[in-house]
Amino acid sequence: MPNITHIMRAEIDLSQPVPELCTVIAHVLQAWPGREREVLSKLREAIDDHLQVIERRVSDRGKPLR
Repeated sequence: MPNITHIMRAEIDLSQPVPELCTVIAHVLQAWPGREREVLSKLREAIDDHLQVIERRVSDRGKPLR
């Protein structure tokens, strides 16, 4: 039985991360018709988790090392 995978490769201009990532997300969503909300909700969770990590790093700066 053949192994079929959906792979997308993208070259992203890092000088314009937001529009580049939006374009990638739009193309990924095309592969998930009817489940866009689910994909975007999970993406939001991942982004929120990462923002919390960044905020913790910022708040930990200046604290003495133990």
